[in-house]
Amino acid sequence: MIFSQLGNRDFVLRLEAGDDILESLQRFAERKRLRAAAFEGIGSLNKAKLGHYDFKTKKYTFEVFEDDLEILSLDGNISTLDQRPLLHAHATLGKRDFTVIGGHLDQGSLANMVEIVVQKLPGRLVKAKDEKIGLNLLQLPRKL
Repeated sequence: MIFSQLGNRDFVLRLEAGDDILESLQRFAERKRLRAAAFEGIGSLNKAKLGHYDFKTKKYTFEVFEDDLEILSLDGNISTLDQRPLLHAHATLGKRDFTVIGGHLDQGSLANMVEIVVQKLPGRLVKAKDEKIGLNLLQLPRKL
């Protein structure tokens, strides 16, 4: 992975062939001490591990796709859980036959080449486990 910093809060990352997207972003977030950020990306994967959360069972089901997959949309955020950066990413991917798949992006998703823009946000975003839903959710102070 290589990167460039643009201004005070924006970074552009390029992941090389074989780089794990989430591991690379985790390492970057730790080194840059990111505690609140949003990211988006484009590029291509040769392996994607996608998940779907079942709210009844409170469990993810994962499927691995091994093929050249175009990233149509890669979006996510970086928050903190137990004082460490926590990534949450979703991807929409185009297959060779022009069908589309998507879901929660998990570790084990490998780049052919991926470009990601990371925008550092002011302050800190904190997540904690919500027992009712079964997921780590943002802890926000205001309600409308």
